[in-house]
Amino acid sequence: MQKWIRIVLLIVGIAIITGGIIAYRIFTKPHRDVSAEKGLELSAQSLYNAFRTDEAAANAKYLDKAIALTGEVAEVTTNQEGNTVVNFKTNDPLFMINCTFKIKPGELAPGQTITFKGICTGYIPGFNVVINEGVLVGVGR
Repeated sequence: MQKWIRIVLLIVGIAIITGGIIAYRIFTKPHRDVSAEKGLELSAQSLYNAFRTDEAAANAKYLDKAIALTGEVAEVTTNQEGNTVVNFKTNDPLFMINCTFKIKPGELAPGQTITFKGICTGYIPGFNVVINEGVLVGVGR
């Protein structure tokens, strides 16, 4: 019976060590710096069109990629973490491109045209495309 106890303790010990190594690697992984990446340049409307016409193809092309998005600001809000969130207008009044800034972009107002670079994290069908970790690239009118 002592042999089985040793084997079980050895397996549990290996599992604990492996779990610790995995947790350490996850928590010390460097964050992506989207400002240093070259983003795919798109208008908010063309990104909207891509997801509305073929979600699978748009996911393959844009998901987890840096995107430099240009468009008109529909609204500016703040999320629960205190980050600035900008919704870009599309030709569908019920559909927005939702962009969350990593750092505060300064004063933005509805009606301005801006260029935002961030990482496309997904699409909520019939609602919006989500882009996170963003930085302000430029402000138009």
